[in-house]
Amino acid sequence: MLQRQNGSIKRLAQTPLSDQIYQNLKWSLTIGEYVPGSELSIRSLAKKMGTSAMPVREALTRLASERLLISATNRSYKVASLEPKRVADQFFVRARLEGIATSLAVPNMTTRQIDQLEELASMMVKDIEKDDNESYIVRNYNFHFSIYEAAGNDELFWTIERLWAQTGPFLAHVVREQDMPQDWQILHTDIAKAIRARDADYAAQLMEKDISWSTHTFQDMDT
Repeated sequence: MLQRQNGSIKRLAQTPLSDQIYQNLKWSLTIGEYVPGSELSIRSLAKKMGTSAMPVREALTRLASERLLISATNRSYKVASLEPKRVADQFFVRARLEGIATSLAVPNMTTRQIDQLEELASMMVKDIEKDDNESYIVRNYNFHFSIYEAAGNDELFWTIERLWAQTGPFLAHVVREQDMPQDWQILHTDIAKAIRARDADYAAQLMEKDISWSTHTFQDMDT
């Protein structure tokens, strides 16, 4: 699972540097540290991360191959600009896949894991009350991927993770700019309760409802 990182890359002897940079940048996209349309310069990133240009270029090329970035020039890449229909379509796919992952995860989750979900859901409600959007975004990731990891399907997990990195800049923008509906704010608590009750179908339905809020939000932008 991705971990939040700040500043220069922490070097791990067993992991190639380009892979570390790739994971760092993918995390930044996932939590919306880069806004839609922003440019990522190889030179600037290499300076920020305290490394040479080559592993940065390799990481950016890999992200572009996964459609997480767009190649702008030989020395820079861009986050996609907001195209409401395209983003709505991505959230539509996310909703279906994350519903499937949730239904698979329900019978596998331990009581301790469910306790942690309920704690995260409670903290997210407090984040909303305090307008702490950055903490909310990170906790939202941790909540969802604690469930998807329990699904036990690596291909499904990877696909969902890639879609989160694609949609992260757009979701973060909406979370920071708009007031979230009251019923949507408590969905995470309801999802955790459904999982505790071992009601896989209802938990999946609630998860799809949670993600579909973003689908409808971006569809409305396109009208």
